[in-house]
Amino acid sequence: MLNLNKKIELAVWSIKIIESDTIFPKRANPLDLTYPTLQCTDVTDVEAEFVADPFVVSDGSKYYVFFEVLNKHSERGEIAVAVSTDGEQWHYDRVVLKESFHLSYPNVFTYENDYYMLPESAEAGGVFLYKSMQFPYNWERKRQLLSGSFVDPTLFYHDQKWWMFVGSKDGRNLYLFYADRMDGEWVEHPCNPIIKNDLHISRPAGKVVCQDGEIYRFTQDGVPSYGKMVRAVRITKLSETEYAEEAVEPGLLTGSGQQGSWRKDGMHHIDHLRTKDNKWMIAVDGHFLKEQNYLAWKTKRFVNRPFYSSYKLSRNIIKKLQLIAQLW
Repeated sequence: MLNLNKKIELAVWSIKIIESDTIFPKRANPLDLTYPTLQCTDVTDVEAEFVADPFVVSDGSKYYVFFEVLNKHSERGEIAVAVSTDGEQWHYDRVVLKESFHLSYPNVFTYENDYYMLPESAEAGGVFLYKSMQFPYNWERKRQLLSGSFVDPTLFYHDQKWWMFVGSKDGRNLYLFYADRMDGEWVEHPCNPIIKNDLHISRPAGKVVCQDGEIYRFTQDGVPSYGKMVRAVRITKLSETEYAEEAVEPGLLTGSGQQGSWRKDGMHHIDHLRTKDNKWMIAVDGHFLKEQNYLAWKTKRFVNRPFYSSYKLSRNIIKKLQLIAQLW
């Protein structure tokens, strides 16, 4: 018998962009995180369930934040962009990249005056590098850097070499790869997995930051539940044969715990951009859990889902009618 009262909890993610004197916004004014900068209701070209995973860049005259939009109709993540001239007022633009598979974590960066993106594409079984042919639009897939269902690929350049962190799909292990060229051959680090079976510090949570000779990476804490907290660690050894790190900010970003707050139940991402006045523009995300009736949610998903053939439509309608018939 179908349970008409079954409930589910959905995570509603939003994005906040702040200014800080330090890469650790835990020390910034708490009022900066009172209201979100971007929410699903700001998305105008698709019906969005949430927005998350923000990455900020600048072309010198404008600021851009790229982020995941979860499309309710396709039930896949797509990559969108919002624009600002001052870093304070942001305006949603459009979806700029979508595939036949889920995309998230749009790690956008510049190299030799070109803009690249390394999004998460674990559903497709690889890590793909994209290049913008007309920034911030027209992204083309240029090369597959890694094979495997890795999450949150985080690329950075240090000591004349390219490095990449990737997480396992279950969030328990962290892997490191390196290459002499971004589009060259990527070599697996001999210490892999460099973090093993640890939900507290294995999954990447934004770009690596190099400051004052120190290297910091940011990581999701998935305990006791996904998206609970962001931590910061300092990398103390990084070479082709060695890797070591130490915790520096165990509770860098956490949920507010306050009813009605956009980040009540947790935060799981942070990204940094150094601004002209030597401050940091920091983009974070957070979520609250919303309870819904499971049958109503599933039915709406069914109604909104695009149908790719009349056969599939007929087949699904028959199944739904069979479920309804069981209620009597």
